[in-house]
Amino acid sequence: MAPDSPAAPPVLSDGLVSLRPPRPSDADNITLACQDPEIQAWTTVPTPYERADAEAWLGLRPTPETWWDSPVWAVTVLPDDRWCGSIDLRPDASGGAEVGYLLAPWARGHGHGARALRLVCSWAFSALDLRVITWYAYVGNEASLHSARSVGFQIPDHVFRAYGAQRGARRDSWIGTLTPDDLTMGAQAAEARRRYLGPALTRRELDVLRHITRGQSNRTIAVELGISENTVKNHVRSILEKLQASSRAEAAIIGLREGLTRLPG
Repeated sequence: MAPDSPAAPPVLSDGLVSLRPPRPSDADNITLACQDPEIQAWTTVPTPYERADAEAWLGLRPTPETWWDSPVWAVTVLPDDRWCGSIDLRPDASGGAEVGYLLAPWARGHGHGARALRLVCSWAFSALDLRVITWYAYVGNEASLHSARSVGFQIPDHVFRAYGAQRGARRDSWIGTLTPDDLTMGAQAAEARRRYLGPALTRRELDVLRHITRGQSNRTIAVELGISENTVKNHVRSILEKLQASSRAEAAIIGLREGLTRLPG
C-alpha cells in the first residue's frame, strides 16, 4: 500500500549494497551491462542492445509521484555510486507483487544480487504491507535460483513448462514465493552460514547437499540438477570431506545444524 501522500522514493542500503532510483546518467552502464550475453540469455532486454534502448527504458521510469505503483531501483555497491544492476517490484493490488532483477557482469559473484533482493523484499513487506512476493526465472539460470533461495524463497523442484515469455518464445521456468516468515527464516539461515567456519561449499555442492537432506539418491539428484551421476558422486565426496562427515546422513545433519541447508517445508 503506497503512502497517502507519496513520499520520495526511498534509498535502501545494508552497508554494502545500496539501492537508489535510476537516473539518466546510468545510460552508459546500462548499455554496457545489457550487451552481456548472460543478461540477454536470461532476461527480456532487447537484442542487440543499443544505447537508445537504455534511454528508452530510463524514459519510461515512473515519476516520484507514480513510483510507488511500480517501485524500481538501481543497484549500486558502496562506496561507489555506479549503476550495477536494477531491481523492481510489480504489485498486483491484492497484497502480492512479482520481483525482477539483473546484475551487471562487474557486480556478480559477491552475493550482491541476494543482498538487493533481501533489501527490497524486507522493505516491501513493511512499507507496502505485502503478504507474498513471487519470483521466477528461466530454467538454467542457476545464479538467480541460488540468490532467491538464499533469501528464503520457497522454490519447488517442479519445472513449469512454457511459463515464461521471452521475445516471442515460451520458456520453461522455476517459480518461487516468499512470505514475511520465509524472509525471517532465510535471514536466520544466512546468519548461520556466516558463522560457519568450515571450508566453503560451492554453489553446486550446496545444491547437492540440499537434495541429500531430502534423502534423494545420486541418480535422482543427477536428473533434478541436469548433471551426470558421476558428477554427483564427485560432489558428494567433496561435501563429505569439507564437512568432515562419515556419511550422507551425517552431512545432512551438519548442513542443517550449520544453516547450510534446511528441511523442505
